[in-house]
Amino acid sequence: MRSSEGGLTLTRAGHPLPVASGGQGGQCIGTETTTGAMLQPRDFHHCVIIMAHPDDEILWASSILATAKKVILCYGDTADAAVSRGRAALLRDFPLTSVIGLNIRESRSFLTTNWGRPIETAYGIQCGRDRDGYQRNFELARAAIAEHIAEGDLVVTHNPWGEYGHEEHVQVYRAVAVLKKERDFRLVVTGYASDRVLSFMEMNTPRLGGSITLPTNKSLALSLKQHYQKHDSWTWDDGYVWPDQELFYEITAEDAPLRPVRGTMASLPMNMLLIDGHLPLWRRVLRRFKRTLLVALDRVIRLQRGKR
Repeated sequence: MRSSEGGLTLTRAGHPLPVASGGQGGQCIGTETTTGAMLQPRDFHHCVIIMAHPDDEILWASSILATAKKVILCYGDTADAAVSRGRAALLRDFPLTSVIGLNIRESRSFLTTNWGRPIETAYGIQCGRDRDGYQRNFELARAAIAEHIAEGDLVVTHNPWGEYGHEEHVQVYRAVAVLKKERDFRLVVTGYASDRVLSFMEMNTPRLGGSITLPTNKSLALSLKQHYQKHDSWTWDDGYVWPDQELFYEITAEDAPLRPVRGTMASLPMNMLLIDGHLPLWRRVLRRFKRTLLVALDRVIRLQRGKR
């Protein structure tokens, strides 16, 4: 999901690919986890899907959306008034009755993380801006999500690296992972990743168990895309093409230490998105400069508030 604060351009669909040479190409239908369980398609019937923003559910989990028991969308209100109005309107007549919007106001954290050197925190990922709001949202999301998870559920949410690298996706994963310590449910995450977060994805591999590949529901995806566009709230690339299949991984060790970065990456099947690789050098330099400037401004504001 692209935040209303900035745009992302996809140059290829998220087809299952290994993240390094020698992988299996994403064709594993059901692989065994370290606990001995195996993900099966029937496990996802009546699952609970928890996503950060409206349209994340159809981008990353179209294959299981139609049969989900609940679909929880955490963040709704945003700095963009038009998007906020559109999201409120589209949820009132959403085609799926299973969808519930929590309407937590977005933080201003998007595009402020240094994904080359990510630092995991108790409430998500270290951001360069609006850290107080980001941390506050973690507590709000965790408390609200807890109302919708029961013992024995299979819960599907964002992966620890936030798909293509979205701070609030990482935060929602962290909130659900914390709740897993309090309740007995199975935790499954999406299998999408981008070139922006390959290093952080690799660091998180010790937490992943077995995987499953499911066919995407392209007809439902296109229908919901049109619903979002009707309400001016589609935040992804208009030309995005859904892959034929999408991957999911079970989280079997949510507290496993992050793997140290090494020269050779593990070869895991993933639905890969090319986000940064196609950008010209000047665009990448400009974005880094903008992020540095925003971080500096946020620090100045925090210091001024502390003096009052």
